[in-house]
Amino acid sequence: MTLELSEEQQDLSSSLRASLSRTAAGEDVWPALLEMGLTEIPFPEHVGGAGFALKDTAVVMSELGRSLGRAPYFSSVILAGLTLLHAGSDAACAQYLPSIADGTATAALVTGFPFGTSLVTAREGADDTVVLDGAQEAVVDGSDADVLFVVADGSDGPHLAAIDAHADGVTRTRRETLDFTRGLTRVEFSDAVAHRVTGRDLPTGLATAQAVAITALAAEQVGAARACLEMSVEYAKTRRQFGRAIGSFQAIKHRLTDMLIAIELAEAAVLDAAGADTRRTSEFLVAAATARVLASRAATFAAEESIQIHGGIGFTWEHPLHQYFRRAKTSELLLGSTTVHVEAVAAALVHDRNRY
Repeated sequence: MTLELSEEQQDLSSSLRASLSRTAAGEDVWPALLEMGLTEIPFPEHVGGAGFALKDTAVVMSELGRSLGRAPYFSSVILAGLTLLHAGSDAACAQYLPSIADGTATAALVTGFPFGTSLVTAREGADDTVVLDGAQEAVVDGSDADVLFVVADGSDGPHLAAIDAHADGVTRTRRETLDFTRGLTRVEFSDAVAHRVTGRDLPTGLATAQAVAITALAAEQVGAARACLEMSVEYAKTRRQFGRAIGSFQAIKHRLTDMLIAIELAEAAVLDAAGADTRRTSEFLVAAATARVLASRAATFAAEESIQIHGGIGFTWEHPLHQYFRRAKTSELLLGSTTVHVEAVAAALVHDRNRY
């Protein structure tokens, strides 16, 4: 497998980076993404998408991580849209995905982790509906979404349902978070009537969607880590102490080199997962978990080391590094902790070993 970007993907990365460079961390970049048609990338053409590959989506997520621009791309396109694509019915995809793909509507995914688990229950309603009860924490951008896709626990297993975010019985409470650039919401349901949108093979579809989401988040983490490294290198070139640039000191060189190694390793793992065959679900899940572990470690390590390299200015509110540190720490716990994914990779390795 080729662990590098194609020429077209490199051009996409450069164009998006140039566009996002005009905004500061935490600023709204959603209009720029819509103007470039990037919300259409991961969806097939028959539902209004561009039919690109997961690796192209990873490029977008990496640049969003580098800029820390605020946009419902991860929540609406990746979490909600691609979960519906992989786990929803054909009719539901035809109904909801065109508006998600062109950005005229935004969506959020209400689920636990793994995606097949949920604190929301579903009971049979009239016609093809289910009635939802319960609450789920940490719904990404749930406060601003137009439609909610809900994984709910029914008497016969999990269900996937769609409901207008403003419908009766839906309560959304924005939570105060460490990361100012990504909103998290508590979503509560009380006798809320939702439409059933479950696909033919929901467990497999949810597992695939989970691996896609994990891979996309890992790509974002790598982008953020790259930004920290680049800021640190530039600062080490210009900050002088004892009559010389601090980048000439061996201790600083070692820190920068360790950051680079961690980021390069994580990026290779992300490209491996993004280029994997999504139809081979178990292998895809392991590749995604591997990328997630390495990217989480790289992002946190890069943010912490960058603050140390910048010294006093790195701790100030005015410098953007605290935003990257906040994002790194919160992303560590989003979609499962590093420990959870390490255990998933270990279990897969043990299983493969026992086959022989």
